[in-house]
Amino acid sequence: MKMTAKTARVISLLGLLLAALLGVNAQAQTVTDIVDQFDPAGTSGFSYSGGQIGNVWGNWFGGAFQSLAWDSTSDASNNASSGAMKITANFSSANNQFEVYNGLNGLIPPLLGLQFTNFQCDVRFAAGSATVTNGGVTIFGHLQFGTSTAANGQEYFGGPAYGIDIVATNTNWVHISIPIDAVADTNLQSLNDVLIHIYGPYYGSTATLIGASTLWVDNIKFVGVGSVNTNCVVDWNDVHQRIDGFGASSAWRSTWTTSQADLLFSTSNGIVYTDGLSQTTTNNGIGLSLLRNRIAPATSPSSNALPTTVETGIMQMAQARGARVWSTPWTPAAGFKNNGATSGGGYLGSGANATNLAYAHQLASYVASMKNTYGINLYALSIQNEPDAKVNTYDSCNWTAQQIHDFTTNLYNALVASNLTATKIMLPESQNWQDYSNLAVTAMGDNTSNLVGIIADHNYDGNYGPAGLAKNSYGKALWETEVSLLSGSDSSIANGVYYAQRIFQFMTQAQVNAWHYWWLVSGATGNQGLLDNNAAITKRLFTVGNYSRFVRPNFYRIGVSNNTFTSISAYRATNSTSFAVVAVNSSSATVTQIFNLANFPKVASVTPWVTSSNLSLAQQSAVGVINQSFTCTLPPLTVMTFVGQQPPASTPPVFTAIANQITNAGASLAITNIVTDTNQPTSTLNFNLLSAPANATFAALANGTSAVFAWRPLTSQANTTNQISVTVSNTGTTLSATNNFKVIVNPLVQPAVSSIAVSGGQVSLVATGAVGPDYIVWVSTNLASWQVLLTSNSPVTPVTLIDTNANTSPVRFYRIQLGP
Repeated sequence: MKMTAKTARVISLLGLLLAALLGVNAQAQTVTDIVDQFDPAGTSGFSYSGGQIGNVWGNWFGGAFQSLAWDSTSDASNNASSGAMKITANFSSANNQFEVYNGLNGLIPPLLGLQFTNFQCDVRFAAGSATVTNGGVTIFGHLQFGTSTAANGQEYFGGPAYGIDIVATNTNWVHISIPIDAVADTNLQSLNDVLIHIYGPYYGSTATLIGASTLWVDNIKFVGVGSVNTNCVVDWNDVHQRIDGFGASSAWRSTWTTSQADLLFSTSNGIVYTDGLSQTTTNNGIGLSLLRNRIAPATSPSSNALPTTVETGIMQMAQARGARVWSTPWTPAAGFKNNGATSGGGYLGSGANATNLAYAHQLASYVASMKNTYGINLYALSIQNEPDAKVNTYDSCNWTAQQIHDFTTNLYNALVASNLTATKIMLPESQNWQDYSNLAVTAMGDNTSNLVGIIADHNYDGNYGPAGLAKNSYGKALWETEVSLLSGSDSSIANGVYYAQRIFQFMTQAQVNAWHYWWLVSGATGNQGLLDNNAAITKRLFTVGNYSRFVRPNFYRIGVSNNTFTSISAYRATNSTSFAVVAVNSSSATVTQIFNLANFPKVASVTPWVTSSNLSLAQQSAVGVINQSFTCTLPPLTVMTFVGQQPPASTPPVFTAIANQITNAGASLAITNIVTDTNQPTSTLNFNLLSAPANATFAALANGTSAVFAWRPLTSQANTTNQISVTVSNTGTTLSATNNFKVIVNPLVQPAVSSIAVSGGQVSLVATGAVGPDYIVWVSTNLASWQVLLTSNSPVTPVTLIDTNANTSPVRFYRIQLGP
């Protein structure tokens, strides 16, 4: 538990500064606040043309400062009606810096740093200004910009070592753009003023800046992103590390309420929770899956002495809610140490000496006691909390890499002897993620590595962490096991988004299998716990929950290709189609994010769970997934988890029942078979005629959800009953439905001639009979040979049939036939 100085980045801009590193990947920016353009009217009610620039801008500290003034003859935009601020300085070996700021009457009220992504201005140095040589390049000093803070005095944009170096041959205006990340650097959340700083000996005593300088500054402003449209691709088949879970520690805590246990370790909804200040809220459980507890040292170095813990009740409650429990000693018994105390000092064990054997037996007995007395199955056992901390104000112990190596063998043998090898050995739990003392390397350099299950370290490397998060896991599970801000109490959404961003970085860059906060409930300053020291809820509690509730043990991280500054990671189960996509928008922009799901099983919708300034792990309405893609708006400073919802199991299509039909021979029959498909989206339907008379047809309509059975019975099919069976099936499945109905064809009714008339060489026959058949008229002159005279297709009866050529022969005979 040690906070080191923040890691900073040094970025030198040699020559023309075309663009700084933009925190938004060069997305279009819009000006949101102009601090000073150095127009004649000035700012804050002070006239620059009236000589009042000194009421706004002045020197904060540094003996190199000489003067500042408004210069109407120089303007970065070549605006004749404007000007710039002219600063003169004189650097000597004693007076080698200055800090000019507008804090005399600056940014009132302060600006909210979270709204901005960049600080911008224009600067120009006069020829002959003082220079310094760095790396063989001659520059006009190390120019920095920032804001004053109550905590640090001054905070520079881009980090404490971020500066602008302009080569001495360039006396033109240079545009400067410096990224601002007020989520990562909380000191920038309130922008009180603007600082302009040149530090002479920045590059060392041999490169001290000496001499007079003149520079101009113009167009000071903060800019931000309005809205961004972007997309990412999440690939189901791009599988990375297994996830073991997310957790925190209950160290030194002895009691818990049921609602605390539910809030922290369950995935229940609607948990009524009352904090230590009697504030009651209703929340959803964040579902932590790992609990780290403290082992209290035994009271003597005897091998039979038993280490204990006051946290057994908490451990049982967490385990009952599905969490894995693991333990860490802060110190061995005082008798195992070179100072005879539990605070500070070094461990005395080496090889297989009596100390190692006795202490290994004590820890194995502790594991057995947890199992046999309390029913707690310890998932892992760490050898030592922060063996490189070198503190003496609380329980602690210093170990060397060789001692860790030797003790690993002794501990493993003690666990084997007690039949407890299911409990994994963890090491080294350095205070820093990169284990600068190389405490793991010796144990992992020989066969001892086979006895180790987890490589774990803390993350007290500063707010920005180490320069790189990737590290050697030696083929073991890699866990981050403790981090927090060790001072202050900040429950804001900015703080919550910061930790969501840190989890994203550890998951994607370090590829850890597990991530832990420090305390569950702070026992000191509020920032040390997911719940603060009044056990009050914080936004970081819920942004951690955006991961822990949905990214469950034995999920695997899958790849995301993203083209913008949103931090998106995705995770999937291996034994089901469950998945979760976590999106962190740490910017001041509103992002319209498109998610394309590559190689996924069919997804019907995703359900967003949101943590923002006004929502805490709140479930939202489902978002439909169309063609394996969905779109969602990510408001500024928001963490969203999208939980995949698979479509319901395919169901067979359903026919609308059709009653039996009665028809006549020759009558055309068309029966529409209507199908209901309950699948969403609907399936493509295939229709088939299973059983029917040979001359029947069955064809799908253009709407895709119905088909028509068509049949015109032949006269030979009169007086029959015909079974009709039609089927429909879903494409890609074996699910189908059958529609059965009968078509009864009436017996034929013999036609009759009700009258005959001759007139003008024509014979008119009036025929009666059933409707449906064709009426075919045959003619003969000798009753021996017949020929078809005419056909009336399925006429309405009675029907008049006319022979228009009756005068071609003196005698004509007629007969009527039904067809077809």
